[in-house]
Amino acid sequence: MNILFFSFLAAGATILGGSIPLLHKKLSDKQLSLLVAFSAGVLLSTGLNHMVAQSFAESGRWAMLSVSLGFVVLYGYEKMAMVHACREQNCQVHHFGGSALVGMGFHSFLDGFAIAVSFEFEKTLGVLVIVAVMLHRLPTGISMAVIMLSNKYNETKAWITLTTIAALAIVGALTGTLIPVQENLILSLAVGLSGGTFLYISTSDLLPMAHENSQDYRVPIAFLVGFLGILTASFLYGV
Repeated sequence: MNILFFSFLAAGATILGGSIPLLHKKLSDKQLSLLVAFSAGVLLSTGLNHMVAQSFAESGRWAMLSVSLGFVVLYGYEKMAMVHACREQNCQVHHFGGSALVGMGFHSFLDGFAIAVSFEFEKTLGVLVIVAVMLHRLPTGISMAVIMLSNKYNETKAWITLTTIAALAIVGALTGTLIPVQENLILSLAVGLSGGTFLYISTSDLLPMAHENSQDYRVPIAFLVGFLGILTASFLYGV
């Protein structure tokens, strides 16, 4: 029940973020860059210092293979589907095709899956992952809405698309709960897999986005605040 509730919160964070541009509320490029940089720090630190560390403690070398798989699979899909085609082609507006939508939905699904397997593996770890996911989904929702509006989506279509992609976090969480709680080895490998996706999203998606429109010195500071905040939690709570 808790996992389902938190997956709804993750979906809600995506919709909340997307509502900012869809409801014509202003958010400057600098403000968005700071939010994205902070989220990148939280996500990277959670992946490295908690998910990967705990998976390795339980599964050893197999955990690192699982982490690698999560990173490589997400990288491979994104590059084949050209989810970030704008960056590769030096264009000004992202072309939001079906492959890109599937890729963003896949991200949302993986976030929900990460919540479920982390919470089932170790509740304190689950709480940290939930915080990281919610902070990540907020700027993701903003970016999705901006891209859809740039590609001339009408508001109804944009809201439906945003809600559908957000709901995939709930589907991912329900999928994660299918892994038996008593299967610690399987759960730890699933945590490692999710950790690998966190590493990819933070380094390949969020950090480039944070620096794309801003050279503000506060961007790396925001990243460090997010990163060190989660790192400090690992020492305070022993996770």
